Amino acid sequence: MSDFKQFLQYRALDLKFSLQGTDLADAVIESGADIPIPLRNVCAKLTVELAERIDRTAETLGITKRQFIERALIDAMDQADAMIREVGVFDDLAAQHQAAEASE
Repeated sequence: MSDFKQFLQYRALDLKFSLQGTDLADAVIESGADIPIPLRNVCAKLTVELAERIDRTAETLGITKRQFIERALIDAMDQADAMIREVGVFDDLAAQHQAAEASE
């Protein structure tokens, strides 16, 4: 990809994501002000190496760790939901539920 095309892509993506207001959301969260949407802190024990890698990657990209983790989790959840649907887990759960109701 040419430098000019990369520059255009960068500017277009910068505009796209700036319109989503993620910087504003981070500012509101960090200010401690009352937030109109409920939030929960999600914690997980990670290896030091992975936690430092997340920090470095977010810093390199110029985004907050929250933005990086939130987008990664959304993508992971979308993939998990698609796989669960693809292999028919919801169908199997519904069938089990129906069978349990029928036996009562």
